[in-house]
Amino acid sequence: MSEAARLVRPGKPIRASDAPESDPQGPVRTCVGCKEKGSRSVLVRVVLDGNQAVVDESKARPGRGAWLHRNPDCFALAVQRRAIGRALRAPGVDASGVVLN
Repeated sequence: MSEAARLVRPGKPIRASDAPESDPQGPVRTCVGCKEKGSRSVLVRVVLDGNQAVVDESKARPGRGAWLHRNPDCFALAVQRRAIGRALRAPGVDASGVVLN
């Protein structure tokens, strides 16, 4: 029996997302804007610096982080939903300093 066949329960249909090839490599994070999951290498980490949200280019700064795609639409959704402040557990955070390259 193959490895993939053992992971699926009998009688349960196999979805494309269940296939091992579709899994992202490395740590998986969720974009606070669009709510899609992605590899850590694809997303940008935003952290709190005082009361200002800034991009953590090294992805290693201390503290809680929020993850976003580099897509301006994801950033706009996150700001509209106030998701950055909620993810950082700082409701009044200023996200205007976040610049996605």
